[in-house]
Amino acid sequence: MHFVDPSLVDEQLKAIFLDVFQEINESSFDWNKEQNDYENWESFAHLRIVSEIEEKFDIKLEMEDFIYIRNASGFLKIIKDKINS
Repeated sequence: MHFVDPSLVDEQLKAIFLDVFQEINESSFDWNKEQNDYENWESFAHLRIVSEIEEKFDIKLEMEDFIYIRNASGFLKIIKDKINS
């Protein structure tokens, strides 16, 4: 397992969202924007977010970890919980 700098988690997760949802940009990104507010956030985008999180942060997310997450702040919380455990 490699070291993840906790101070960079927010920016790294935001970068994942900006990559997956190219219709948003830095200024329109909102941690609390809900899944149904995104034009293209469907099941494939959800899995892509999970996959990129697992790769970037070297963590494994279980289905019950992410199935009910509906915004970036929910993913941020689970990432911080995983890297701090």
